[in-house]
Amino acid sequence: MSTLTRKLKVGHSPRIIQSVFVLLLLSLFAVLSTFLVTIGAQVYRSTVETSENHNNSRVMTAVVRSAVWAEDGGEVRIEKMDDLGITTLCVVNNFDGEIYLKRLYCAVDNDPLDGEPRSYLWESYTSADSEFSVESGETLCELKSFEPSIEGKMLTVNMEGADGTKSTIHVSLRAGGAEE
Repeated sequence: MSTLTRKLKVGHSPRIIQSVFVLLLLSLFAVLSTFLVTIGAQVYRSTVETSENHNNSRVMTAVVRSAVWAEDGGEVRIEKMDDLGITTLCVVNNFDGEIYLKRLYCAVDNDPLDGEPRSYLWESYTSADSEFSVESGETLCELKSFEPSIEGKMLTVNMEGADGTKSTIHVSLRAGGAEE
């Protein structure tokens, strides 16, 4: 019987080694798959964050350019409102004797998600008869600073995005313009 027992042990030995080898391969596959999924998720998050930063940068510059180009028939001026602590880029339009003001400015607002104060680019469109208030506008995108200036017929706006990206926009005031 000892020879028979020995043969049985020897006969089961290769199957155990095969089973352990298959189990090790499956474990290695599971670990590597988890590792690849984790790295892929990190790359995806990084790509989304970069895309959001680029989109915010494009939005903040496109808003200023399109606002000035669309309303270039009116008077463009800079308003310093020291009592509110803001400087606005103001486009004045006269529609059959009614004066309307389109203002772009940077002001602080509380974030609706976490309640933290954040600085945003705002757009306000009101009648000249109405008193201006910061809350009369709509937030467009997060922005740290907005500094417009006019020299002759050249409008220059220096902006800094929420991520620290700085942009400078130069727009030639074609029709209405301003001379300062």
